[in-house]
Amino acid sequence: MKGNNTEIQKLSETVIKGGYCIGCGACASLDGSPFKIEMDEHLMFQARLNDKESKLPFSDVSVLSVCPFSNENLNENEIGKDLYGGDAVKDDKLGYVRATYAGYVVEDSFREKGSSGGMGTWILTELFTRGLIDGVAHVHAVEPTERDSRLFKYHLSTTIEEIVNGAKSRYYPIEMSEVVKQIKEKPGKYAIVGLPCFIKAIRLLMLKDQVLSERIKFCIGLVCGHLKSAHFANMWAWQVGIHPTTLIGIDFRTKLEGYGANQYGITATGSVEGERISKVSPPLSKLFGANWGWGLFKYKACDYCDDVVAETADVTIGDAWLPRYVRDSAGTNIIIIRNRVIQRILEDAESLNRISMEHLSKKDIIASQSSGFAHRRESLSFRLFLADTKNKWRPQKRVEASEELVNSKIKKRQELRIQLAEQSHILFNKAIGADSFQLFVRELQPLVTAYQKLYRLSLLQRLKITIKRKLKL
Repeated sequence: MKGNNTEIQKLSETVIKGGYCIGCGACASLDGSPFKIEMDEHLMFQARLNDKESKLPFSDVSVLSVCPFSNENLNENEIGKDLYGGDAVKDDKLGYVRATYAGYVVEDSFREKGSSGGMGTWILTELFTRGLIDGVAHVHAVEPTERDSRLFKYHLSTTIEEIVNGAKSRYYPIEMSEVVKQIKEKPGKYAIVGLPCFIKAIRLLMLKDQVLSERIKFCIGLVCGHLKSAHFANMWAWQVGIHPTTLIGIDFRTKLEGYGANQYGITATGSVEGERISKVSPPLSKLFGANWGWGLFKYKACDYCDDVVAETADVTIGDAWLPRYVRDSAGTNIIIIRNRVIQRILEDAESLNRISMEHLSKKDIIASQSSGFAHRRESLSFRLFLADTKNKWRPQKRVEASEELVNSKIKKRQELRIQLAEQSHILFNKAIGADSFQLFVRELQPLVTAYQKLYRLSLLQRLKITIKRKLKL
């Protein structure tokens, strides 16, 4: 064993103190690591150094080489090329690609139980049934306790029932150091599901750890807007009458009959006077905080990520946010395939009508996530520029810092999004202290109003749209 005191200090001084830690747990999963993952005062997971152990040698693996936001590791292009460069085509925004589809599961109740088309859970069960994996590391709902208030955490599923129970989207802070250690302790073949930065961290760990490299057979990626603090769940629950202090469960994607796929609600479950009750919301657009562009409760690290579609995953699953699909409330997935085994499984199942798929162009895949790409590419260049003007450390990205790629209105939006995210953490804690959700709304409203004004069309723009519509009649 050799010490990594310089590495420890550097990670602490850059990623962690700079606020760029996503709380994934990669550093804490290393054997004997002095890092631990804890929730901070804003209910986000962050790496913390145990000062009593910080001078002890713990591993010959560099902590900087496995952190997805450090500047001393491989980027997504380099990882993707090593994994898929032999027979997949490189796309600037999607990474290496073998095939792209839109689709949903026809058989059983996968589509009904999933957030969208049910493809993610179906792929995992198919890998398991075929004996290609013995288990799945993915996020499950859990009951909070006095010692652990979490509503979701990574779980190692080793039965079909457990795999299916891990369906649905979880807009909630999670960390994976616990489940990574379980994989290292329990021999077998595994798939792991995660957000882009988490999958990148897993790939980096696999490059350094032979046991993980041998046991993790498939990485399943999820399209990501950004990661939320636990207060995102509390915000929805409070608005449907479940106080944050009584919240014991939440479904972030409740499909509502008669509404489009993008008009979902939430179901919050709480313990009120000893009785367990659940309340379903109307479409979230009718509640405060539904605009994803506001970035409420967002991790700072998410504003310094340039991977929307988990470019280092064998397959990526997301929502088909395109007009021809959103009208179907049952949901449809986009599917980006990089692994030939998964491609063969999907195409065989489609030929047997077990799933429904149609080829979707890369252009349409990108269009289905247009807001995410706009924020993490062109707009990221401006956020990097802002960070550089402060002469402080920030992560290197595949996007160059510049103020030239966006106009003045977009620059203002970016500045307001940063403020909205920062203030949402502060003001929600203040609202809980005052036991008043309206305090949160009232004090955040000036920023919200300023942000919304930037999206209003001028009189001339509205006139042009009206003329175009009349000409089409």
